[in-house]
Amino acid sequence: MVSKWSIKNTDRVKMLINMIQVAGGIEEDGSILLPIERKEHGFVKTSKDVLLKFESSGKSISDLHDKLLEQSEDFDWSEGSIDIHIPRSVPDQLDEEGPLT
Repeated sequence: MVSKWSIKNTDRVKMLINMIQVAGGIEEDGSILLPIERKEHGFVKTSKDVLLKFESSGKSISDLHDKLLEQSEDFDWSEGSIDIHIPRSVPDQLDEEGPLT
């Protein structure tokens, strides 16, 4: 599914350039950093009994989340989708995670 910030949602290249300029996303040398998002989907198998045992042991949802993530190596992953986004703000050069949203 394409996000509302995908470059696919612009009608023309000139419109895309204008949106990037408004966001302050064009560098002095003319370069542009376009955020890219990659999503993969998978499933982890558990049961109602496992969840009930977790609840009765007094563990938190955060503990459950961590426990399920430990099983991530066993996930059945689907092919990922990639979406190129329109910058929404100027990336901070010190921010390793990219543009702020």
